[in-house]
Amino acid sequence: MKVQPVSQISRRLIEAELYGELYETISKKIGKEQALQLITENLQNSARKAGQSFAASVATPNLEHFATAVEVWKKGDAIEISNISLNDNELTIKVTKCRYQESYREMGLPEELCTLLSCSRDEPFAKGYSESLSMTRETTLAEGGDCCPFKFTWK
Repeated sequence: MKVQPVSQISRRLIEAELYGELYETISKKIGKEQALQLITENLQNSARKAGQSFAASVATPNLEHFATAVEVWKKGDAIEISNISLNDNELTIKVTKCRYQESYREMGLPEELCTLLSCSRDEPFAKGYSESLSMTRETTLAEGGDCCPFKFTWK
């Protein structure tokens, strides 16, 4: 990943404010459903490009390198992890606290946007990093789960 002038959490909060204003404006023009579709498409394209950029920072993309992204995600106490495991072809991460979601709600963003802003980026980031990488996550804190149980598998 490129070195950012601010932490990931700070960047996401700035983006969230802008996305909130954009969502409000677009919703009035074309409706909430289409506004959410456009924002989702934009978020996922951006995440895919970020994954590609992160992969380009190493000679040969691999799961061990991908796992180093967790440190970027954690900076500023943005997330708390109770369990992380890296095996030959599987990275599992159990996120038990997410300041991203907490902050979006504190900002007063609509609930449908709160769940979208971070959670919809994860899988496209992984796919952008490598088509050999897949991600599963059965629930999220944003959806009311007690954790975000990520599983990244290298095929």
